[in-house]
Amino acid sequence: MRISALLLLIPTITLASPCEDANEYIIEAYYYPERQQTLLKDALRLCPNHALANNNLAVILEKQHQYVQAFKLYQQAIKAGYKSAWLGIGSIYYQQKQFPLSLEAYLQVCNEEQAARKRVIELLRDQRYKTADSKVILNQQSLELLYDKSRLQRLYQQAAKCRNNFRELTPQEGKLRAILIPVAIFQAIQFETGKHELSLVSNTQLNEIAGALSKQPGKMINIKGHSDTQGFAGKSQSESDKLNLELSKNRAKSMKQALIKRGIASNRINTYGYGASQPLIMDYDPIALSKNRRVEIEID
Repeated sequence: MRISALLLLIPTITLASPCEDANEYIIEAYYYPERQQTLLKDALRLCPNHALANNNLAVILEKQHQYVQAFKLYQQAIKAGYKSAWLGIGSIYYQQKQFPLSLEAYLQVCNEEQAARKRVIELLRDQRYKTADSKVILNQQSLELLYDKSRLQRLYQQAAKCRNNFRELTPQEGKLRAILIPVAIFQAIQFETGKHELSLVSNTQLNEIAGALSKQPGKMINIKGHSDTQGFAGKSQSESDKLNLELSKNRAKSMKQALIKRGIASNRINTYGYGASQPLIMDYDPIALSKNRRVEIEID
């Protein structure tokens, strides 16, 4: 258990200051799990900036799904010099399915923490960290990260440094450099089957997208529609390919209209359709097909 492992690192204390006195409460919390939360709060009353007291209490609150309070305590632990608290921040964002922010947090300790590397490997696979699927709505804060080129540059540098030491992070440098592309991938934007009109299911995600793009004034927005390879009933493959290409173009245009309604200037938006020519996954099972049906929004 993470809190127990952390508490084992506490040094032998000498009662010379309030913060050293606080160590006694932290050690006692290890031996009395039923009183951990109370004892850690007592430690923080004595020494509000105690790194491990903040971190260990955050672990408990995170498990209770008190994410706001836990997040603040992890931040305080980091300010106090306990860098491993980035694991907790990454975990909170991960549980909330805000994968761009989770990746950013885990990369802070990618070189030092095996648990962070495992998450980074998972999030980089198939660009999961920048993808909103049927179970994920990327909020404005996550999207702002994906559209901030300076932050993306820092992420890339951290990931490259970690990969130099741990090659298993990602097998190909080209996939690592994809971090630098300011794009978000939306597989959860809902259309009626074979049609390009957006359904109401997409409203929440569309509002978050518009909010993030409004924070990028003056930058051009490229909306790219993609389809899967499924054919149309009664049509040849060649005819289906043409219809899928047209469908992807129209879906990109529908996305443009939805963003215009939400206050994004039309002269900032370009639309493109690629049909099934640029699949994310080279396969034909239902999962691959659903991932290849997508709309990508990239900024220049």
